[in-house]
Amino acid sequence: MIVQESELEPKFQNLWKKAMLSFEQRNWDYVVSLTLPIVKAVPGFLDGRRLLRRAEGEKAKAGTKKMFSFGGGGGGLFKGGGKKEPLDQIADLEENVFQNDPFSLNGNSQLYDLAMRIHFPDLAALALETVMMGHPTNTKNMYKLAEHYMSHDNPEKAGDTYRAILKTDPRDMNAIKGEKDAAARMSISRQGWGSDGDFRKSMKNADEAAELEMMNKQGMTQEQMEALLAKTIEQYNADQTNINTVKRMADLYEKMGQLESAQMFFDYALTLNPGDVALQRKTELLRDVVKDREIERMESEIEADPSAPDIEEKRARIAEIRMERSAVVINESKARVDRNPTDKQLRYDLGQAYFNAGMYTEAIPELQQAKSNPHIRTKAMLMLGRCFERKNMNDLAKSSFSDALKELAIMDGTKKEVLYELAMVCEKLSDREGYLEALKEIYNADYGYRDVATRVESSYA
Repeated sequence: MIVQESELEPKFQNLWKKAMLSFEQRNWDYVVSLTLPIVKAVPGFLDGRRLLRRAEGEKAKAGTKKMFSFGGGGGGLFKGGGKKEPLDQIADLEENVFQNDPFSLNGNSQLYDLAMRIHFPDLAALALETVMMGHPTNTKNMYKLAEHYMSHDNPEKAGDTYRAILKTDPRDMNAIKGEKDAAARMSISRQGWGSDGDFRKSMKNADEAAELEMMNKQGMTQEQMEALLAKTIEQYNADQTNINTVKRMADLYEKMGQLESAQMFFDYALTLNPGDVALQRKTELLRDVVKDREIERMESEIEADPSAPDIEEKRARIAEIRMERSAVVINESKARVDRNPTDKQLRYDLGQAYFNAGMYTEAIPELQQAKSNPHIRTKAMLMLGRCFERKNMNDLAKSSFSDALKELAIMDGTKKEVLYELAMVCEKLSDREGYLEALKEIYNADYGYRDVATRVESSYA
């Protein structure tokens, strides 16, 4: 059902070429006027619909068109459908909703439903992807998108979506499990399992399948786990290269709370099967949990006895663990950027990883590139200002925070954060007027924000 550019009629091909040129010239209105008739006439031309949505998003960001309430996140549903056919209703949405609010939750929800009615899952996915662009913290939508990808045999994109959820909430266990399942599906697909409809036939015997079923039972008692572990240890001693046995031991140790032993066997399993993406991710997650516990233990010990003779060793170890973790995040982010160098979200993620590691000079060029994505522009400018401030380049920091402020109309958490950072930089620059002006703007909206009230009221003493 997807239509490629080469399949368009000549008149639409000409419009499409002009639209792409106009997009490069950032002429959003012209892009919309050229692309809209194409997607209305050729609903399967997804590349055109994506370009149209991006242009509409840029228009909305620039405020060049009023945003009507019926297209908003909490407004009413579009009522133009009636008894029209789904394709006609989709065309109406393009004309009457998305031009005003391309990221409309209600509009894209209707587009998703209509696309599924005509058995066009790629268009349905585009609707959810659009919501994700406009509402990057809406995890409910992201879960729906990930499940959609999984149900339509696209575990790779599902995994990416679950990882996006984890950026919003790193402790979301459902997202962690979802990412693991997606990686497992990818691994099964690549290894040719399931071609006969049942991956269990790839296992050596029915006993292993029965043990797997037992392990997956949520209500397995401590005695059952110990009995199963004893049997698995016997199997391991008989054949230490059996990947299923090694993974079973690792899983059992994890379920029993013996995380160091679990990590050891997960690491060993990874050496036996280094291409298993799900196993690699599981091993990394467990390693982080083990290190988190080590940090918590040492911090508790430091707090309990600040004068202990090994106090500096513990602090150095905590710093070492955090530095190692930063290096891993940076390497992973760099690898993703290398694969998709034009993706500005990935540039932002790399800049953030550099910033968290204290590598402010390295973060600056990545965040400067990320600024060109309108959906993360203010976040990138905020972090860029922080980089300048950490490097004591306070005039550039003030400029970056001021530029970010110009693009924030609503007094939300982001604007308060930008104003507060701007106030602190103005204080360092001895700009008393700018310092108080920024703080008072927060004070008028949120009396309890950080120490704003104390700072403002003390200025009248």
